[in-house]
Amino acid sequence: MLNMNSIKKLSFYIMLATLSTPYASALTVSESANVYSVNEGVSFNIDNVASDFRFSWDDPQPSANSFSDLADPTLFLTIGKTYTFKRTTASHPFIIMDNSAANFISGTDGSYSRTTSDSTLISAATLTPIVNFTADPGPTTDFISWTPDAEGDFWYTCSVSSHRGMTGLISVVPESSSFALIASTTVFALACLRRRVGSRGTIS
Repeated sequence: MLNMNSIKKLSFYIMLATLSTPYASALTVSESANVYSVNEGVSFNIDNVASDFRFSWDDPQPSANSFSDLADPTLFLTIGKTYTFKRTTASHPFIIMDNSAANFISGTDGSYSRTTSDSTLISAATLTPIVNFTADPGPTTDFISWTPDAEGDFWYTCSVSSHRGMTGLISVVPESSSFALIASTTVFALACLRRRVGSRGTIS
């Protein structure tokens, strides 16, 4: 059985493993081209160039990573974290839609496009109340503040029906990755502790 001294050792190894894990303090992780996992709340500033929304944001400490001018990125966001979306340039209202929008969206990460210009379909798919999920273009101070409470796929687009290319995917995921991190670091810690015990046969 583990005594108090062993528990202290185990706690130390868990802390050491967590600090040495690559993504332990990473708030934004570039998963692949045009795909970003953002596991803490950030503020997205969104301008536009041609037919794309361009996202920029800064991670808070300790990561303090900075991302800028990413064209229609796919975003993995975490349940229970608060994200804001603010338009910083004129025209092109930014809206967030539920996964029913998948019926009229095609393409791949970074280059999705709506296949419809039917404003009725677009409005029906927009999260409600619609005013809360619409970020009007600058210079207004209007923005979306969203704390997802369910996992699944969501979509963003420009509410101007003819602006089909200004579209992207948001996948909301649970915080299960943090449990996986704890599990992996605990295994690492126990392995380290066993090495220290060596051939004594007991953990003390």
